Amino acid sequence: MFCPECGKKNEEGAQFCEFCGAKIADESKVILPKQPRKPMKKRTKIIIIVVAVLAVVLIGGGIILSSNYTPSKVATGYFTALMNNDTNKLYNYIDVPENEFTTKKIFTEVNDNEEEDLVNYQVVSEEISTDGLSAQVKISYTVEGRQTPLTKTIYLVKDKNNKMLIFDNWKISEGSSLVEEDYEITVFKDATLKLEGVEVDKKYKDDSSSDRYDTYVIPALFKGEYDAEVTLKNGLTTESKIDVSGYSSSINTFELSDKNEKALEESIKENVNKIYKSAIEKKAFSDIKGDFEYKDSDLDDLEDAYTSLARSVQNNNLTAYDVTDIEVDRLSVTEDGYLYVTVSLDYKYSVKEYFSEDIVSNSDDDTAYLTFDYNDGFKLVDFTSLSTYFSRF
Repeated sequence: MFCPECGKKNEEGAQFCEFCGAKIADESKVILPKQPRKPMKKRTKIIIIVVAVLAVVLIGGGIILSSNYTPSKVATGYFTALMNNDTNKLYNYIDVPENEFTTKKIFTEVNDNEEEDLVNYQVVSEEISTDGLSAQVKISYTVEGRQTPLTKTIYLVKDKNNKMLIFDNWKISEGSSLVEEDYEITVFKDATLKLEGVEVDKKYKDDSSSDRYDTYVIPALFKGEYDAEVTLKNGLTTESKIDVSGYSSSINTFELSDKNEKALEESIKENVNKIYKSAIEKKAFSDIKGDFEYKDSDLDDLEDAYTSLARSVQNNNLTAYDVTDIEVDRLSVTEDGYLYVTVSLDYKYSVKEYFSEDIVSNSDDDTAYLTFDYNDGFKLVDFTSLSTYFSRF
């Protein structure tokens, strides 16, 4: 190595020059002068700031979002929707099997819960099971007009699928209290059933249905009142209400529209008067059969009923009969799909006195049972209990 002062060569490792005595520096430890730092580009600074802000937002947002998915948060959301009867929000909390009758639209239409005047509420406790799969939240609340607080415990279960992939997905387990599962509805044989305008598919028909009725088993229905429409195989339609609040409902009576009811009453009056007039005139059924025939008609029962009544009327010396008023009391459907009508009849009549030619006129009322088919109008196919005795007093 060389002396920096005199330039003469010295032995390796010497600290002082043996010729001039100057200090010899260790070249391996020579500190080079610092190079000036280049200033950071403005774009780089912006990127660093944006990344930092995003990190803060994501962390803070994650904390806020996670608080929205706690059992207490979910339970209070469900509780307030339930108390306010907010069907739009309430539907989102219900865990119900999906089918054509468990839509939000139908839930809104049939839900019959009443809104309560909630004054205040608070979460009293939240308990999560040791396995973390279920929870219960107790809420204390007050309602208007009541000083004593009430409590409600809401039960939740954790779904295996997380919210937004990372948050716990708690669901209300008591949503089933708003639903009836495997609900049975019994209707007339071979009839078409609609609930809230939605046709009940034949796949729900129970194979154990009877000869007179069909039973449908619907996997899930919301509790509430439904508009039901039943169309018989002959095309006659009735509308009624079904209150889904138990295990089953049965539509075993028939209600007609105002138009059809008026048409039925006119048909009853026309047919009953025709039956009596023909009997008084001593006509055989073959003489009047054409008045009752229609396509694919079966008039065997009507013929038997007429023959029996005509014989009794003639023996009773009835000379005149006229229906003055009609009131349909009840409608049902036979196993053949006919309409079975219970009707109250007010009528005037005239009969001959016994052992004289004197005529006695009077009025009376009675209950009769008439059976109609429906084929472009109401067609009489049978009757029972039409009066065959008429008082002369």
